Amino acid sequence: MKKIIPLLIFISVYGMAQGQKMTSADSLFYSEIYKKATDLRETNLDSAFYYYQRLEAFLADKGYSKQRYRILLDMGNTYLTQGQSDRAMETYLEIAEASELDEDAQYRFYADISIAGIYLDSEDYEKALKRFQKIREQYTVKDSTRIELLPYCVIYNNEGIANENIGKLKEAEELYRKAIKLSEELDEPYYLANAYSNMGSLEVKRENFNKALVWHKKALEIRKESNYTLGICQSQTHIGIIYLKLDQVKEGEEYLQASLESAMQMGYEKQVIENSEALKTVYENREDFEKAYQMQKLEMESRNNVFNEESIKNQERLKAKYEYQLQKQIEEKKREFRETVYKFIFGILLLLLIIAFILFRLQKIKTRQTRLQNENIKKEKHLLHQELDYKNKKLMSNLMFLLQKNEMISGLIEKLREAKKLTKAQCDKALSEMIRQLKYSHNNESWEEFDLYFQEVHSEFYEKLSSNYQLTPNEMKLAAFTKLKLSSKEISSLTGQSIRTIDVGRYRLRKKLGITNSEVNLTTFLNSI
Repeated sequence: MKKIIPLLIFISVYGMAQGQKMTSADSLFYSEIYKKATDLRETNLDSAFYYYQRLEAFLADKGYSKQRYRILLDMGNTYLTQGQSDRAMETYLEIAEASELDEDAQYRFYADISIAGIYLDSEDYEKALKRFQKIREQYTVKDSTRIELLPYCVIYNNEGIANENIGKLKEAEELYRKAIKLSEELDEPYYLANAYSNMGSLEVKRENFNKALVWHKKALEIRKESNYTLGICQSQTHIGIIYLKLDQVKEGEEYLQASLESAMQMGYEKQVIENSEALKTVYENREDFEKAYQMQKLEMESRNNVFNEESIKNQERLKAKYEYQLQKQIEEKKREFRETVYKFIFGILLLLLIIAFILFRLQKIKTRQTRLQNENIKKEKHLLHQELDYKNKKLMSNLMFLLQKNEMISGLIEKLREAKKLTKAQCDKALSEMIRQLKYSHNNESWEEFDLYFQEVHSEFYEKLSSNYQLTPNEMKLAAFTKLKLSSKEISSLTGQSIRTIDVGRYRLRKKLGITNSEVNLTTFLNSI
């Protein structure tokens, strides 16, 4: 016995809140026509369908897409209730395609649930199960609001049906109990009754007929309270068949007959098939062949309406179209994933390239800094060597100066000892000679010390003078003093020469340097070399 839960009440109750804002006049017209359709849905499906079609055309003309999707879902559910699975599939596909273009994830979700229900209705349980599992993977619950959770009452119930029909009874029971729990939490009687009914059918599979009867009667009670005509019809069929299995034929016949009358009145072709088939067996066992024949005829007529060859072909074509669209979506997602991976890899490579470039630059800077540091160290070493050489020279100069002083002092002491033996005239002459030697020694030593420091500071000055001019040592000495802007008097005190001698020396130096213009200053000229 097949069982299917169409997505019906859920959309009717909650779809309106998701629609675009209507004008007052349009909203009033919409509400009136929709109320007529929903009222007739429990009493006359053909009349209900007329109003649905009228409302769908109105919404399409006005451009109210979300409200139109809601009506299309109701129309698809009505087709499914009438046993026109191909028309239902076509309607659900229209919603899926349009909502995909509008990027309306909510109605695409509803359409996918409804299409998966078509696979269940056509007894393709493996594919139905895969579709529901795929839906659960693709559409995750965002929050605990009613509108987010309610579709899972449908999913749990229908996944349970698929599992039950492929022999996975334990998994089916777990899913039914999830549907019961969620329906109770949300206070949703429609789906609670469906879950009770599914539990009853599961117990029939286990041949626990008394337990099954309890579940189905609970479902029937809820459906009667809420006036769910199709649900009442289904519950009566289930209860009637269970009574037959319990050999309570009279009770079973009563329930089946009541269900058949409702199904024929409402146009529930699949319920007509199930009831007429069960009643045919009852009448055959009773040998009431006339009634059995009537049931046989009724069953065949309904089967022809539901399972005609053209309808089956159309349904298979629509399934193939849907699966092709799904495959295209999968391929598109794979392509997008590949592009994302390629972009990620490119990004990583670019990042690595940037890092490598930065490391290269840092290494280059580090190498340059190391080279500069090495050069600075070399320069510092060179300066230290120069300073050390200078200090060594200075030390040697001081040492030589001390030696010369000591020699001179020793010589003077010896001469003074000798002078004591001389006459006064000879002694005066000897003292004058000693004074002259002291002056010479002092001047010479002062010059040598000055010359050492001067060359340290002005190392190229003597080289340029020597290479460009033919100067004597005294002239070189005078040039050095003049470069330092010393006056003739200052030079005289350093050299022991008279000021007149210094002035004559300056004149000769100007001539050797080729300075003929009297306006050219000798000091300025020497500083320019």
